[in-house]
Amino acid sequence: MPSTAIEESYGGDNGTEITLLLRKGAAGLYEGPARDIRDGAVLGIGELGNNQVRLRVKNVGPGLAGVAAQVAAAKGRNAALIVSYLPPAETASIAAIPSAQRPPLLNLASATVTTGGDAFNLASDELDSAIEGLKAADPSGHKKVSALVPADFSQSDTTRLSNAIWNSGNTFMGLGRYGASDQPADILTKNRPLIQSAEIVVILGNTTEVGMAAGAVRSAAIPGQALVGTNGWPQSVYAVPAVAGAFVATDDAHSSGLIAERYQRHFNHPLTTYGAYGYDAMAIASGLIRSQGPQAITAANLRNKVGFRGTTGLFRFNSTGQVERRMVINTLADGKLKVSAQPSQSF
Repeated sequence: MPSTAIEESYGGDNGTEITLLLRKGAAGLYEGPARDIRDGAVLGIGELGNNQVRLRVKNVGPGLAGVAAQVAAAKGRNAALIVSYLPPAETASIAAIPSAQRPPLLNLASATVTTGGDAFNLASDELDSAIEGLKAADPSGHKKVSALVPADFSQSDTTRLSNAIWNSGNTFMGLGRYGASDQPADILTKNRPLIQSAEIVVILGNTTEVGMAAGAVRSAAIPGQALVGTNGWPQSVYAVPAVAGAFVATDDAHSSGLIAERYQRHFNHPLTTYGAYGYDAMAIASGLIRSQGPQAITAANLRNKVGFRGTTGLFRFNSTGQVERRMVINTLADGKLKVSAQPSQSF
């Protein structure tokens, strides 16, 4: 019987509990990222828990009804941390529960940015890459920056991007949009003032239309203007001449290689980013519990400024619970990402 079909618990029987909330697929098994996170967490507990930590995996059924009950049950079992990979509404409902009534929440869903008391977000997304790339394009942080984003770019992401650019010390000139059928000339016409006024243009998106947006920027021919891409850009865009020289920040994949072979051997499928997130979630919890005891998983300890080093590189959580990562800085040349700077070893 597959392990996903039964009650799952791993690690020391008397260890401090970490509750992992996931949702099974239609076949009654954990699938895709949920499976990978579960497997990464199981490997992490086995290697790092030292029988002082117990991982309990719980399936959360459809809708919000079961979420509060699972959280209350975890609280009743004195769980030290809830780790979740759930849809946005379910994740938000956990974060909305007062922190006195639940353990801290560590959210692994990259599409869900959760805020609230004692809520932390481990997964990185395209905006994190954009901001790290921006820092590489201008370390001084005193430039005029514009952004081009897909037509369906959300208001919440717009606010995050704007705040991050202002907080980096740069001047945010504004945000323009490009559509799926736009040609470079169309994009330039719609966004000419933004493009022409910027010393740095950041382009977000995960489709081939990114190349059209880059073509619009390059056609404006602004001397010295820098272009920043993201880790969301499809590789097919790398060969587009207009993106040559763009800065692109990517996750530090070197450390994940340290567990990739063991993960493959244990679970018979390759390590993914989500598998690495599952492992790192257990590394955070296990490290704190081993060094400081069962009560060590607190908001203050999770927000320590030194941060944590895991299979996804060096990271820490800021005051709002968002992850900050040290990323690899690349430039695009000859249709490929070429490393221009390795991640800093400290914050």
